Amino acid sequence: MARVLDDAEMAAWLGRLSGGLWSPPAGGAGDGARIPSWFTAQTMRLDGALGMLQLSNFGTMKAADPDAFEAALLRRSIGATMLYSTLETSHTVSYEVGAPEGMDIIILGMANQGGQRLRTAAGVQLLSVGRMGFMSSLGTSSIEHLGVSETTGVVVPVAAVPGYQHVLAAGADVFPDTPLTRAAGAALGRMLFEWAKDPDQGEGALAGTEAALVALVRSLFRQFPGDGETDRASLVRAEADRIIERRHRDSAFGIAELADELHVSRRQLFRLYAGMDESLAARLLRRRLVTAREQLVSAPPQDLATVAAQSGFADAAALRAQFSRHVGVSPSAFRMAARTQPSRLAEAMLLSDEQPGPSV
Repeated sequence: MARVLDDAEMAAWLGRLSGGLWSPPAGGAGDGARIPSWFTAQTMRLDGALGMLQLSNFGTMKAADPDAFEAALLRRSIGATMLYSTLETSHTVSYEVGAPEGMDIIILGMANQGGQRLRTAAGVQLLSVGRMGFMSSLGTSSIEHLGVSETTGVVVPVAAVPGYQHVLAAGADVFPDTPLTRAAGAALGRMLFEWAKDPDQGEGALAGTEAALVALVRSLFRQFPGDGETDRASLVRAEADRIIERRHRDSAFGIAELADELHVSRRQLFRLYAGMDESLAARLLRRRLVTAREQLVSAPPQDLATVAAQSGFADAAALRAQFSRHVGVSPSAFRMAARTQPSRLAEAMLLSDEQPGPSV
């Protein structure tokens, strides 16, 4: 049976990890002959039911056809942390409370290919390409990997992130879609690439990288309200983000509906966002544009009116106008670029909307 994770998939994976610094050289007998030996030597290949058992750690993995399961794993221990990247075929992994030997951990990961569906007691969230989420051994969760998916991130001890027990107890969640989150995801892949390519960088570099990773993870969690945080504005903004995530696909949903669900007036709601880098309306629009990009490159192709309806725009004209203004190209041009440059799609999704758009 032919491999799903073939040489072309492996080469594309390495290209994403490098942030575009590496690409297969011209010529050769195929992608396999052109993939660096250092990458092949450090990559673990896990196949079938045994491979699922090896990869699951303290989670329980299931697949429609366990014998057909494939995974590739690249990892690098950095002190008490671990950088990792996995390329896996579709499966579901469920985590129960508690890690081996009481070593509670947090696994942060950015989806760079495929996608994942996170299920927790709080509901279901989609971790699409360019989004980062986390799984904590302090709570139960289930994560469904959709198709061939790549996740790149870092594992840290729970003790490295004090002050967020109530967030970690949820089991899993998705980080806000911010420039910090997107830049952090890109940095984790690049760090893993550099350490895998040159593993002997010395104790000073090792200690410095570990400190940087812990600081980066802490900064990501600061986007959530901390334990005992009494700043009502922060709590309401966090709840507003969750509501926007859940309801942004409804074109009838707007600021008034958000205020009603939060039980505050429109005036109070706007006041809570005074001085922020991004207005509330711009935040809602940006989330709809992210969904529109996902729908534009989905298979089978959908007409623009359907994409608009599924991403929260009133009609195709409204989608076309906002997309062209904020993304910089028309929806049709974006779709064409995705078709002609599929290997760079994940990078394009990661970098778009890096700067907040103008208030609307």
